[in-house]
Amino acid sequence: MDAQSALDEPEQRVAFVDSSAIVSMVDRDDANHPAAVEAYRDLLAQGYKLFTTNYVIIETYDLLSVGVGPGVARRWLREVKLPIYHVDEEEEQIARRMMTRGNGPHPLSLTDAISRVVMDRLGVTDVFAVDPNVLADNA
Repeated sequence: MDAQSALDEPEQRVAFVDSSAIVSMVDRDDANHPAAVEAYRDLLAQGYKLFTTNYVIIETYDLLSVGVGPGVARRWLREVKLPIYHVDEEEEQIARRMMTRGNGPHPLSLTDAISRVVMDRLGVTDVFAVDPNVLADNA
């Protein structure tokens, strides 16, 4: 199932998955690993359909490569089954504008800006993330 078809199902509970949650689940030495795994299981038990973006896939691969090694990152990339929403050019442009006007205490990454744009566009309000700045107000 792709990300869009999960969103098209009536009454379907949908949550966006951030790279911070994925890294915490994959890296057993991460301080948030047990909580991330438990949260993931809870989301599935509650019937949530999870998805992410192609930008988060790239960011996660890079973070895993640096944090736990390229072998783990490649294995994760081969095995990931999370539906992936592919960001279009308009969404990228909106995210870039969001970043250039933001001056809050926590600078927004391009991936986080794109995540917000996609969530807004798709009407998704639930997020599976460990990083508290993912949804921080940076305007």
